[in-house]
Amino acid sequence: MKHLITITLFIVALTIAGCGESSPYKVVFVSGTVMIDGAPMEGVNVIFSPVNPNEGHTAGGTTDAKGNFKLTTGGLKAGKGAVAGKYNVLFEKSTNEGFGLSSEEYNKRYSFSSPRIIYQIPLKYSSPSTAGIEPVSVESGGKNDFAFALSTEGLEKDNAQQQEPAAPTKPAREK
Repeated sequence: MKHLITITLFIVALTIAGCGESSPYKVVFVSGTVMIDGAPMEGVNVIFSPVNPNEGHTAGGTTDAKGNFKLTTGGLKAGKGAVAGKYNVLFEKSTNEGFGLSSEEYNKRYSFSSPRIIYQIPLKYSSPSTAGIEPVSVESGGKNDFAFALSTEGLEKDNAQQQEPAAPTKPAREK
């Protein structure tokens, strides 16, 4: 859950900072493809996190309908690239069960609890220690086009471990 919050905050920061034209970082174009069980999935957040935080800057992107992504480093327009260096690669895609409800229905269902998160790819891909993906090198003169093959193995278990929303409770009467 901690990694999910970190990734979400990073994506928000990229979105806010993504309007600038220039950056103090020397970036190179980075792209790639993410396949899940052999098929593309739209909306997967792809995060390149420096192996050594002192030698790089986090970059991220989101897959399109064909599973393609282009990375952005904070302060740049979308798709401009990443700083050369060695990166752990993380992936995340989730929604909540209240997504798409009218505000009235949402408030009715979740007035006493939070909606359950529904993972669309396994949680293991959101942490370098569990993702099982070797770090990649972004090079100044390289092609920097990466392909990642993920699996949904463990997804059902991740979603089953989520708590069901608490049933609304009535306030206790004072005596």
